[in-house]
Amino acid sequence: MIQDMLPLLIPLIIMSLVLLIIAIVDLVKREHVRGGNKIVWALIIVLVQTIGPIIYLLFGRQEKPDDGNQD
Repeated sequence: MIQDMLPLLIPLIIMSLVLLIIAIVDLVKREHVRGGNKIVWALIIVLVQTIGPIIYLLFGRQEKPDDGNQD
């Protein structure tokens, strides 16, 4: 039964691993993240499989820190 599902599972597993690696590498290289806590984002990325990296890539990245000024 599981052998019948392998052709479908392997691409999903590879995609999940690629997303995980991309998100972790981006997190490590990035100086600032939303919320300011990289450890929390790392836990979300690792523990919430497949969806965690997507959440980080969409919402966690921050180009520069907020300085509190609203121009």
